[in-house]
Amino acid sequence: MISSAQAGRRSGLRRPERGAALVEFALVSLVLYVLLAGAIEFGRLMFDASALQDVVRVAARELAIAPIRADATFEYALSCDAASDPACLVDLKARVFDPACLVVDLADPAVAGDPDGYFAAMPIVNRALRSLMITEPARPTLMRYAGALLNDATGAACSAIGPNGQAGPTGLTVGIPFVEARDANGAESITWVPVLEEIRAAQDAACPARGPFSLIYLASQDECGPLDADPLLDRGLAAVRINYPYQAAALTGFLPSAPSGIDPFPPNVANPIAADDGGVQQNNVAPGAEVDDGGAIGPYAGPFGLGRQLALAGRVVRPFRKLISVQAIYRREVVQ
Repeated sequence: MISSAQAGRRSGLRRPERGAALVEFALVSLVLYVLLAGAIEFGRLMFDASALQDVVRVAARELAIAPIRADATFEYALSCDAASDPACLVDLKARVFDPACLVVDLADPAVAGDPDGYFAAMPIVNRALRSLMITEPARPTLMRYAGALLNDATGAACSAIGPNGQAGPTGLTVGIPFVEARDANGAESITWVPVLEEIRAAQDAACPARGPFSLIYLASQDECGPLDADPLLDRGLAAVRINYPYQAAALTGFLPSAPSGIDPFPPNVANPIAADDGGVQQNNVAPGAEVDDGGAIGPYAGPFGLGRQLALAGRVVRPFRKLISVQAIYRREVVQ
């Protein structure tokens, strides 16, 4: 028979074992969480990149076979109005890509009755982007492309006319922030890039006439100033890029640590990127005015869509992010 004193001694021996097991579980669970979060986010990243590659091929192919004037630029072809402009031979905004369709109000009567039918009536690129659109708890009736949600002053409505008609303007649009640099404190410097754009040299980004879409270079129509010679050796190309801001829901972004003489890659776990929207510097004009989200938390929260996370003892930090840019090039096959 075991006396009460012996039982007490045995119980006392088990207490440290319980404490050791708790510490071991805490250490192992942290590693398991990082592995699980990494696996989930890497899977999301691969899915997004694969889906975008399919979408950009569709965009380039549709532009390659569309009946467009030989001297039309990429921007003109995607924005001209065939109903009012005799030089515009086809409405590519309704056929290929419409920026106004990047935000969809699921509560709109034209959408709510048959969401699948409404999306089926969208331009083909917008239709293909549906698998990459997101919803947010703060705005459950909105379905939108990832990025910064901005106010749209143009009043444009999506060109899709579904089984229940055309939806009204949402008054919102999406901007894609590209982080050019971060200072020592993590404050971002961003450049706004479009969802769908032509592949051009950086110095010609704002010069449509210098893009490869037009078969001829018209110096007199060059918005950036006439050049003595054509800047391109090859023209007549539907060379397009789609930008997508991948931002993790379960991983935090960190600033790199300065390398030392003995460690070129020192740990940076003490350098999380603070979500300081007030310190963001914009290198160009945003496609719309900022939307006040009331300090919401989420992968794409904030006025610049850079995200906010509650992590590391309640600190508000940036999620891990990468701007995925995929591209495709097709030679134009139909020219008017």
